[in-house]
Amino acid sequence: MNTSLHLKSMLLASALALGLGATARADVEPLADKVGPVAGSQGLLGQVYGTLTYDYVDLDGAATHADSYTLMSNQPLAFGLDGILGYNFTQWGAGSGGRVNQNTLSGAIRAFSTSYNWGKPYVEAGVGYTWVRASGAKDNSFVWETAAGVEFQVLPRATVTPFIQYTDAPDLAGGSKWNFGAKASYWIDAQWAVMVGLARDDSHNTAFTVGTNFRF
Repeated sequence: MNTSLHLKSMLLASALALGLGATARADVEPLADKVGPVAGSQGLLGQVYGTLTYDYVDLDGAATHADSYTLMSNQPLAFGLDGILGYNFTQWGAGSGGRVNQNTLSGAIRAFSTSYNWGKPYVEAGVGYTWVRASGAKDNSFVWETAAGVEFQVLPRATVTPFIQYTDAPDLAGGSKWNFGAKASYWIDAQWAVMVGLARDDSHNTAFTVGTNFRF
């Protein structure tokens, strides 16, 4: 994708984030009164929780696959606004002699709305840094991402969240991509949930996700 498209995507996502963030913050009450689990809600937005996931990534047209591990924490900052910290390790070509390892640290802000009875739409924007090692060579890059989605409460303990995400590591070759997918979470009890997901990027790679969410 060219620079013009990158800038247009960033500006559009930023405008959406600012607009939804302003809506969510319009009736902000003192933080101590609003932050925390919402009574009767089993969703993930606005909750204090951690996530540990594994992705099996089927690489289009390749004889190998990728393994991706993510550890993430979510912390409400205000009503309608979450802060996210994450770490990801991804490895391509294990056992093939051409192994590639990538480590990424990131942080993001996610603004969401609870004004609709059909679901909770959200937008997010994040930044981070990534390190890549391949066949003895090393590279690194600043990264940024934007995303949008909707969390649907399909059962009292279950949510389904379709999403779209754009990520870019400007200093890495082929570092930009679009992801389209959905994830589902089911709470076994008040503290622990299981989750699954499916996503596909614009290079036709498909990621199958399994993991767990846990409240602190």
